Amino acid sequence: MAKKGPVKPKPKTKPKVRKSRKKAGTTQRQLMKIAAGLGLLVCIVITAALLANRILSRPTPSPVTRPKPEPVTKPVPVKKPVPAVPTTQPKPVSPAVPDYEAFHRETVPPPSPITRIKPVTNGIPVAIIIDDIGYDRKMAEGFLALSVPLTFSVLPEGTFNRRIIAEARDKDVEIMLHLPMEPANYPAVNPGPGALFASMTPDELIAQLNADLDSVPGVKGVNNHMGSKLTASSEQMRQVFTILKKRGLFFVDSRTSADTCCRPSAELLKLPFAERDVFIDHEQTPEFVRKQLKLLIKRAKAQGYAIGIAHPHSVTLKVLREMLPELKNAVFLTHASRVVAFQEG
Repeated sequence: MAKKGPVKPKPKTKPKVRKSRKKAGTTQRQLMKIAAGLGLLVCIVITAALLANRILSRPTPSPVTRPKPEPVTKPVPVKKPVPAVPTTQPKPVSPAVPDYEAFHRETVPPPSPITRIKPVTNGIPVAIIIDDIGYDRKMAEGFLALSVPLTFSVLPEGTFNRRIIAEARDKDVEIMLHLPMEPANYPAVNPGPGALFASMTPDELIAQLNADLDSVPGVKGVNNHMGSKLTASSEQMRQVFTILKKRGLFFVDSRTSADTCCRPSAELLKLPFAERDVFIDHEQTPEFVRKQLKLLIKRAKAQGYAIGIAHPHSVTLKVLREMLPELKNAVFLTHASRVVAFQEG
């Protein structure tokens, strides 16, 4: 048997205690750092919250208000007592058809009489214009039955315009447009449909004027319905007259205001023009209408021609029918266009 050599002892394995302790110590230090960081973060958040709460809880300083100066009071003048106005007067009733201008026509003087040099050979021409035609057909037919050369001034948009105009042509009655214009007492007095107003722009005024002219077939000339405000505006009357000049029409100033500037505006544009001499029936009594017709004859003899304006009233028709022989004996009744041409010639 072979001899066994000495048995070598197995090498002892070193315990891993140090390595595990070292690793544990590193982990512990990391956890402590994390914990310290979290604690610091919590402290910062708490501190910020406390500061914010303290700032927000401070009272807002109120603005400094300066005392307002006391108002200076002026002594109030003592008003004299005004006597009470009786309220028993009836209220004005709006007419069913467009009314003519509400004012005392006798306060608006006619133009000054002109002494004519030109001799009158075929009688003194006198035109009677009947305003406000278009709303009362029977009254219009009554004037047509007189069979004299009157002139009808027709309101735009009148109910019976076309029928009256057709009948007038058969009776030798001339047709004018009775152009509504703004009065000084508007809106208390309304000029009615188709009116020209001082507030209109030039384009609006011209468009309305053209529409009014187109609504009256066979129109030869124009006179104003109301218009005490508009006829006092030279600028707007020149706008109106420019259109009339283009259409070959004439204009008769009804003279509803002493401040009218129609004549100089017409002369500037060389528009055929005349003025009303006598209002015939602004007082509707037979005595007054008779007196005004005699005044029309007197004025015609003084200046060589005349234009009277009347309205479709029954008293006017009655007195005019009675005085026709006297009128025909004294003057030559004709159309407004003939008088305009005569007095301009």
